[in-house]
Amino acid sequence: MNIYSNSFFQRVKSHTIIQSILEEGFKAFYCKEEIYRGKDVASTYIGIPMICFCDIPLSNITRNNYGKCGIAMSRTWGRAKHLEPVLYYPNDISCQSTKMIIKAADDFLNKKNDSDSYRILGYAKPINKPTKIKGRSSDNYAEREWRKVYANPSPLKWLTEEEYIAYRGDPKSPKQPKGTPLHFKVDDIDFLLVDKLHAQNLQNFIVNELNQIGGNENVVTPEERWTLLSKILIYEDLIHNL
Repeated sequence: MNIYSNSFFQRVKSHTIIQSILEEGFKAFYCKEEIYRGKDVASTYIGIPMICFCDIPLSNITRNNYGKCGIAMSRTWGRAKHLEPVLYYPNDISCQSTKMIIKAADDFLNKKNDSDSYRILGYAKPINKPTKIKGRSSDNYAEREWRKVYANPSPLKWLTEEEYIAYRGDPKSPKQPKGTPLHFKVDDIDFLLVDKLHAQNLQNFIVNELNQIGGNENVVTPEERWTLLSKILIYEDLIHNL
């Protein structure tokens, strides 16, 4: 059994998000990253602009914090877009990698000009969530995350916790995308995952409403619509057959 998938997934909560991705590409958002600093020390939070994926094998599809919908991209596309795997560091300040991450966080907070000294923070996550979230797994390591990070310095600056809170605004409202989306073509998609309840909605969107693919300007062709329809997998059917 594979320990990772042959695709890069972006799992989402709703079929409407798949529709947006299909038409506009993968958008970047600021994510509030928690930096572990020790058992009895408050965490540091940094807002980092990124696009997130995972390569969890389909056999573990229900064992994570993601939704029933998503889009799976080819590894060839992921390599071309320079996706990188996340470094999972121990929740133990005696470990060398954890010391490195804490120092990088200090360099960022102290506004050190050498961004190379803290850029690793964009690709780092503690093995376990320091702050537990009710109803969600605290095992970051199981998420097998890959990222496209908008490096600092860039037109998208990294944010302190206070700056991130200002960007986020009302937590009940959608996040605002930033930067240039990652574009793709139909052939870059391995498959689309959708729950049974909304499969027909996704099919109708592809047939009747989809205007372009993955943020590209070319008008979608009838052949591309049929190819997309053939790539749809139903979440419940997949679970039943695992």
